[in-house]
Amino acid sequence: MKILVTNDDGPFSPGLALLREAVRDLGEVYVVVPETPKSATGLGLTLHKPVRVNKLKTDGEPVYLVSGTPSDVIYIAMNVVTGKPDIVFSGINIGDNLSIQVILTSGTLGAVLQASIEGTPGVAFSACVDSPEELEEPEYHRFVLNATRAIAESVVKRGFPPGVDALNVNFPPVISTDVVMARPAKRRFAAAVVKRRDPHGRPYYWLYGQPVEAEEDSDVHAVLEDGKIAITPISLGSLFEFRTESLASIVEEVKKKLGGALG
Repeated sequence: MKILVTNDDGPFSPGLALLREAVRDLGEVYVVVPETPKSATGLGLTLHKPVRVNKLKTDGEPVYLVSGTPSDVIYIAMNVVTGKPDIVFSGINIGDNLSIQVILTSGTLGAVLQASIEGTPGVAFSACVDSPEELEEPEYHRFVLNATRAIAESVVKRGFPPGVDALNVNFPPVISTDVVMARPAKRRFAAAVVKRRDPHGRPYYWLYGQPVEAEEDSDVHAVLEDGKIAITPISLGSLFEFRTESLASIVEEVKKKLGGALG
């Protein structure tokens, strides 16, 4: 079993060390990560400049550093470092990755989704904490380590369910043994933009988000309100499922307009 471990927080995140510790004896483990934090880069790729790869050792074990995004990491790992892995584990992210809104922008999820596009399933792990220090608090660290190990071991042993390309795992801010499968909420944050001015008087802007009320029966509610570990299955094919009849009237109207314009 060839395992690729990655993240979007870079090589010195305690979440990376925790994840590597959790899966180290489940197979042949390679660690390939962005050289600097790349949060909220989603499925972005570096196409406008070269990508470089360096190597260092942390705790005596090799770590490959990629000067790009988590999605770049997947292609570099598959084509330069490891060959195609059997599974990708990404994380453990400092902060949750809950809701469709966040899943689609997360670098942690971007890595496993990019791997899934290439035919390798993956699991993204995130902890609902505000700082590395919270993740390293001994009891919480032990909780996340044991839960990550249990999930990774089960996935390696049983494989992914049919039609599931990736799993999104979020740990609550409190220690819990309750695990649920949860659908993703649509939104986690209400976006906001703050305008400021630099010393030259020119405007610049900060983008940030304010949490919105958690949807019932969603991953956000399970983790933040109920204090449970939430596992959300992701199917790439179902992202674009639609009912043909729902577009039929629009398609027919466009065809008539184009036919009239060309007639």
